[in-house]
Amino acid sequence: MIGGKGVSKLFKILENHEQRICALEGKREIKLKNKAKTWYKSGSTIEKIVLLIDDGFFNIPHPITEIILELKRKDYHLKASDLTLPLRRIVRKELLKRTKKGTDGSISNTWLYMKK
Repeated sequence: MIGGKGVSKLFKILENHEQRICALEGKREIKLKNKAKTWYKSGSTIEKIVLLIDDGFFNIPHPITEIILELKRKDYHLKASDLTLPLRRIVRKELLKRTKKGTDGSISNTWLYMKK
């Protein structure tokens, strides 16, 4: 039987072999386990919207047209159709909420997105 130290040493050896095989095959290096994983891909439209959430852009309600303009200011040129599915996923993850009520209490014809 292998003790606790033996098992961890064996795992390190296997991880080292896996990294070397990947390097020989020309594959990307294996991501470390301690890196934070997200539910969205890096560089995706969802990530761009999440960055707007983090910047405080969605503290007040915005329609898709204003979201497109803000993304253009950051040099991301997207269409409304590019944002519908990512916004839906973000709403389902409860990072944003979708409403038709503006901050002044008026009712909008289009959906407005704001931070929960």
